[in-house]
Amino acid sequence: MRAFVALGLAVVLITEGLGSLGELRRVPLIVAWSIVLAAGIGFAAHCYRQRATPQLALPAISLLEGIAVVGVIAIVAIVGFIAFVTPPNSSDAMAYHMPRVIYWAQQHSVAFFPTPYLNQIMLQPLAEYFMLHTYLLSGSDRFVNFVQWLGMLGSVVCVSSIAGLFGARARGQVIAALFCATLPNGILQASGAKNDYLLALWLASMAYFALVYVQERKPVDLAYCGIALGLALCTKATAYLYFPGILAAIVLPALRQLRWVGLARMALVLAAGVMLVNGPQYVRNVDLSGSPLGFDSAQGDGFFRWRNETFGWKQTASNLLRNASDQLGARSDRWNEDVYASVLLIHGWMHADLNDPATTWRWTQYQPPRNTNHETNANNRWHLLILCIVAIVLAVRRGPASRIVYVAGLIFGFVLFCFYLKWQPFSSRLLLPLFVLTAPVAGAELEKLRPAALQWLLCLFLLNNARPYLFENWVRPLRGPNSILRTSRDDDYFSDLGQWRNRASYLTVVEAASKASCDRVGIDINEFQLEYPFQALLREATPSVEFMHTGVRNASLKYARPSQPCAVLCMNCAGKPARLGLYGDFGTVVQAGEFVLFLR
Repeated sequence: MRAFVALGLAVVLITEGLGSLGELRRVPLIVAWSIVLAAGIGFAAHCYRQRATPQLALPAISLLEGIAVVGVIAIVAIVGFIAFVTPPNSSDAMAYHMPRVIYWAQQHSVAFFPTPYLNQIMLQPLAEYFMLHTYLLSGSDRFVNFVQWLGMLGSVVCVSSIAGLFGARARGQVIAALFCATLPNGILQASGAKNDYLLALWLASMAYFALVYVQERKPVDLAYCGIALGLALCTKATAYLYFPGILAAIVLPALRQLRWVGLARMALVLAAGVMLVNGPQYVRNVDLSGSPLGFDSAQGDGFFRWRNETFGWKQTASNLLRNASDQLGARSDRWNEDVYASVLLIHGWMHADLNDPATTWRWTQYQPPRNTNHETNANNRWHLLILCIVAIVLAVRRGPASRIVYVAGLIFGFVLFCFYLKWQPFSSRLLLPLFVLTAPVAGAELEKLRPAALQWLLCLFLLNNARPYLFENWVRPLRGPNSILRTSRDDDYFSDLGQWRNRASYLTVVEAASKASCDRVGIDINEFQLEYPFQALLREATPSVEFMHTGVRNASLKYARPSQPCAVLCMNCAGKPARLGLYGDFGTVVQAGEFVLFLR
């Protein structure tokens, strides 16, 4: 666990250090990581000489535990294979995860750049720092998806360790790992290029080291806890909603032993860890927007605002109902309609609007839950059912106070999530860290399940339930006519873009731009933000090409440098005179569907 956290800190320090010098290039990265590797080997050798290496011994495990371990290894390995074969292809990856990597790579720093889509610069950057390193070192996006896969691998290890701290024996720890590894939304996300699983790793690491510190009071564990918290806050903003309840649930029961001096020391160390990791991004965001977290909407105009417009118990209850019911989608249309009707009925009792614009993402409305194999909205309904049973058993049997308070802290994080953020149809993926963090309690409680045959049934059920999500991922399937084993990597870029039906447009403008031998291409994404397929495919044809944004009219325009592109792609600009008029001085125009390419 210390190695995972140290790796995250190394990525931050190397990125910010080399970036401040404008040296985020392949050779400096190789040198930096060689130094880190040498230091690690030297530290390991020192520990070996001092006989300080931990004594590892495999416990005697039963047949059930062996099957579960093999199942976990198989799931992680299959997900890793999918991550390797496919390129980043989720819509968010096309719009901001990967474009920011492209712009950072070509400017050799993580300084802000002009963009109409402010998510590309102001959102928490740690997942993309990892992606940037793989991109620069390999020269392609081949290993980008392994960032989320690393989050899955680390989370499986961490929840098993936390279960041990909660008193679970080998079986409980194995069940915790299996519970985590079989989360449907986690399986789907872990082979892609989002950041929720990486966030789960850092939050789980924070919880682990907080528990160890409370039990053993070693300053080094508190330091790791602070760094893990900083890494979480540097990965995704939902961490700000999740971590208070988790830390409070771990620290408050030990307040009498820690005392106020110890609590103050802990607060200072945690704050230091947060600032060490997040300080540079806070400074850049303050310069952009006046806030360390940036604007509250992707375009900086408040139109697509993430937070609720109004706050109160009704708004929170509405979001609790809608977000919870999204986890209940099944294959039965009747069941889904009944869930929807129940949510509608309760809203009627509360005299609340089911689609209140103040608490609902623009241009969407609440619909009956669905059972999907897509990483943005796949649910974890069976895991939720198991957790509900575990919570009831904990309450009825009056289980260990540490576990009860820990579960209460996770519930508080969910309530805070619903209090602050608008409901959106793709909120399920945002809740993945909370499901991951419930795994230790599930493992610790389920090892008591009797008769033992019920444990067999549970583990085999979880393994079997994982199959559809492993093999039938809607955007990265292993089976079926669109299997990643049958399609080309270039075609896989468009697996999540079917609703726009513009693959041919991308290919046409890529071909035209490559023939133009243009080394600096402008991209206008004011009307459509999914620019990465164009960048990736054009770089395959012309590796030296660089990109810049045009048509920028927001606060990020201050970061523009004098430069003239020899071509401009205006995405979804066809039939929009005001936008097209910006490029009237270009001599050649190529239209491909809604895309318009201007060439000098």
